[in-house]
Amino acid sequence: MHSRKPFILILFCVMSFTPRLFSQLTFEGFVTDNGAEYLGNGAEPVANALVELADQNDPARCFRDRTDTEGKYVIQIVETGVHGFPAGSPGAFRLSQNYPNPFNPSTVISFETPYPANIHIDIRNVCGKKVKTLLNGYQSGGSDRVAWDAADDAGKGVPAGVYIYSLSAGGVRISRKMLLMDGGSTFPAWPLKSAEPGHKLNKTLSDLYELRISGANIQTYERQNLQITGNTVLDVTVSRTATDVDGNVYQAVKIGDQWWTAENLKATRYRDGTAIPDVPNAAEWCSLPEGDGAYCDCDYRTGDALVENRLYNWYAAKRNLAPAGWHVPSADEWQTLIDHLGGEEVAGGKLKEAGTVHWPGPNEGATNESGFTALPGGGRWSMDCYFLFQGMNAYFWTSTAGEDANTAYIIGMGAYWTNTVKNEVYPGGGYSVRLVRDSSDDEGGNKDP
Repeated sequence: MHSRKPFILILFCVMSFTPRLFSQLTFEGFVTDNGAEYLGNGAEPVANALVELADQNDPARCFRDRTDTEGKYVIQIVETGVHGFPAGSPGAFRLSQNYPNPFNPSTVISFETPYPANIHIDIRNVCGKKVKTLLNGYQSGGSDRVAWDAADDAGKGVPAGVYIYSLSAGGVRISRKMLLMDGGSTFPAWPLKSAEPGHKLNKTLSDLYELRISGANIQTYERQNLQITGNTVLDVTVSRTATDVDGNVYQAVKIGDQWWTAENLKATRYRDGTAIPDVPNAAEWCSLPEGDGAYCDCDYRTGDALVENRLYNWYAAKRNLAPAGWHVPSADEWQTLIDHLGGEEVAGGKLKEAGTVHWPGPNEGATNESGFTALPGGGRWSMDCYFLFQGMNAYFWTSTAGEDANTAYIIGMGAYWTNTVKNEVYPGGGYSVRLVRDSSDDEGGNKDP
């Protein structure tokens, strides 16, 4: 039997002195929300967030993953480029494996020419039919790259599947396979910026990356100049948000186990897209038929600060005013919030924005330690339909009808008291609206009628 020692020694030498085709680093971590901020009962994992990592020197070199149910992501960074080719024979034409692979909708193909020559790079389907010519012309030699955006020569997108890309030069033809994934099962493209499909990139790989984390109901997280030179673990906190049908984005804050919007609602349409009537005139507001929803704007100035505020009547508030996954809170949900903050006597101060930029002095007991950031939007009196207490008090609708069938509950707080109040008012008045996120126990995902 022949000894294996010479073979092992030769293999060791080759591995020691031959540049690697792929040098792979791992970038991983967890994405959690801002539930531990302020008075929340702890952060929660953010599932299905898109984590993208792009080389700042070459944005076409982008790596992606989605977080799992625990908020975990793992990205394999494949280092390819000028030094990413196998040694091979001196003076040989070389064609590297595309990256990323599988891909959608763009990928990068690296190649090397040992001397000036006419280079042709094309892409064919598995039946041998040419799909796209990426490069056809004289090259001065050296290492280079081209990008493909999954389109044919006519600019039309091609279907998912296996494709063959080939380099032809100096009587040599080299081919490799690549896999285009279906767009419905992969990620959207990171913008190629200067790396246009079919044009040489001619860039040097760097160790500086741009990180972007995006997804439904979270604020997009972006970080530049992230240096990665080895296996890296990075945990990231992102902020929860809510987005209404008009596209308005609201910051969200966790208080106890409840998620609340930290801004007053300003939607002009119900969730189904139906417009809510804008009724600024007092006489017209008072003349609204019972049951008709409406809103109005009541902007007010406190010192040098202009506050834009939108008020709704209860008929609008009790409908599907909130985006999916959120609803106008009931009186009981407001009470849960107030109890978590220590009860009616002190909760008002913990809910109000601190300071006197928007509230008049003394803004009694205001700390905003909850992050709720209540502002003194006042209201619209249902009797004469004029505005009242703008810049002085804050009032918010509940979705709960009062003991009297002709009333509904609001929650209020003011500049001169630390407590909260719960009042029965006529539903034709106008007050601010905050939203609370549906709990996992809510059947159907929303409590709005």
